[in-house]
Amino acid sequence: MPKSEIKKIAISFGKFFGVVFGLFAILITVILLSRNSWKNGLATEMQKVLDVYSPKTYTVSKYIELNTPISTSSSVYSLIKKGSSSAEKYYGVLIRVPTILGPVPAVFIYKENSSVYFAGFATDTGKASDLINLKTTSSNMKYWESQIPLIIEKSTRK
Repeated sequence: MPKSEIKKIAISFGKFFGVVFGLFAILITVILLSRNSWKNGLATEMQKVLDVYSPKTYTVSKYIELNTPISTSSSVYSLIKKGSSSAEKYYGVLIRVPTILGPVPAVFIYKENSSVYFAGFATDTGKASDLINLKTTSSNMKYWESQIPLIIEKSTRK
């Protein structure tokens, strides 16, 4: 094969990999820039559920990074409870739980070293809302209520 033909092939491969590298760079940039928007959107949805559960009691505060594999299907925020002391720590956990409709985001409230409460689902299930509430078993919710303190403990441990 002549050198000029090898040079043309190398230029073609260089252009191709340049385009691929450029697309990956754009994709990574867009993902990194949209992370804050994603976190703010989840916080807004959690606040809506908390307002229905207990109006004007809880305020969603800062996002807490999870150091566990469950971070792909959940998010944790610190909560401010109206009328509680600053020593009490509350967390809001948005986690996908399996239901008859498939995975649905559920919001739980966790008072540190105390209890976990199911606040509601962070989705509009429309006509199926009665069905989802009837068919979501208490054992399923008890499982997630038992897991949430472990998730928070692993995430806040330094």
